[in-house]
Amino acid sequence: MTVRPEVLVAILGMALVTYACRAGGYALLRSFRPPEFVEAMLRHLPGALFMAYVTPPLVAGALPAWIGAATVVGVQVVTRNMGLSIPAGVAAVWGAQAWLW
Repeated sequence: MTVRPEVLVAILGMALVTYACRAGGYALLRSFRPPEFVEAMLRHLPGALFMAYVTPPLVAGALPAWIGAATVVGVQVVTRNMGLSIPAGVAAVWGAQAWLW
């Protein structure tokens, strides 16, 4: 395996830009307090991103995807533990696929 210099430079450049974006955001928010609507937006952003990732597969998905989503919601409501609800949903999808196909 050979390392091509242009590929290495591209990878290092992307890593640097990614780090700069993340660190820059933290540095900005430490320097001044953002307006209230920005704080509210940042508080709700993780849920919005999660829905953006989950909605397309659910819309295109079959019954196992919906069973998995219902399992995640049910386990989350009961346990309030995201680390438990996501594996439970994955297991429900696997089980539903094995049962239905």
